[in-house]
Amino acid sequence: MNLLLAMILYLTVGCGEWYLALRRTLACARGEKTVLVSIVFIENLLGLWVLSNFIRTNNWLLAVCYSAGASAGALIVALNNPEKPAEAVPVRTSRPRRRTTRRPPFQSQSFVSEMLERATRRFSRRPHLSLHRGFRHAEHPG
Repeated sequence: MNLLLAMILYLTVGCGEWYLALRRTLACARGEKTVLVSIVFIENLLGLWVLSNFIRTNNWLLAVCYSAGASAGALIVALNNPEKPAEAVPVRTSRPRRRTTRRPPFQSQSFVSEMLERATRRFSRRPHLSLHRGFRHAEHPG
């Protein structure tokens, strides 16, 4: 194959593959499952074709043309979709207060049931997995 024709072909395939890659991302975000599967299939066929040809020929000029085509494909998608960048969301610097659940004042609990509830909460935290004290204090769970 003529080198100029091969360069144009690789440029076109690179452009098409990156256009498909960015279109695949859009289809994934929109939930278009059939389009997504079809694009992935075509994209994989093109990628494997380029890889097999590059392995056979070991021509780096064609690899550069493929990369230039990929850049052009990304540029085409960027130019076709002139959206404003998303506005920055202010980051909250302080930690939110921990909400505590309060018992209603009319609900009475005995001392024993309150101690049992505390004990079950305490042992449900899995103290044998605590890494704050190091491994020398670790207990075996069984």
